[in-house]
Amino acid sequence: MKIIQKLCLIVCTVILVNCTTAEIPLVDQNPVNRTVTYTQDIQPIILGNCLTCHSSVNPRNGLILETYEQVRNSSETGTLIPRINDAANPMPQSGLLTADRRALFDQWRAGGYIE
Repeated sequence: MKIIQKLCLIVCTVILVNCTTAEIPLVDQNPVNRTVTYTQDIQPIILGNCLTCHSSVNPRNGLILETYEQVRNSSETGTLIPRINDAANPMPQSGLLTADRRALFDQWRAGGYIE
């Protein structure tokens, strides 16, 4: 009986140690070789993936992502980009965006949030 208890403890420890809330890096991702803009690149992703929960009609956690200013503010001073990259607590909650879409947000940030 003690062997089973020890084995269960070891298995649980291994599972807990391997759990992470770290961001998933964009490994083997081709860099975006052009200027990423809100209107061309980011807005379509927001419209297709975020407004179900983050529109002005009953916004989840009070976060509204309907305008450039709202998305930029949440990206610069909020948690939008970290949450988009967080495998343990992703936004959208249905799962991580594809790596190429997440790379667009990172490039948009690196380029200065161009509208």
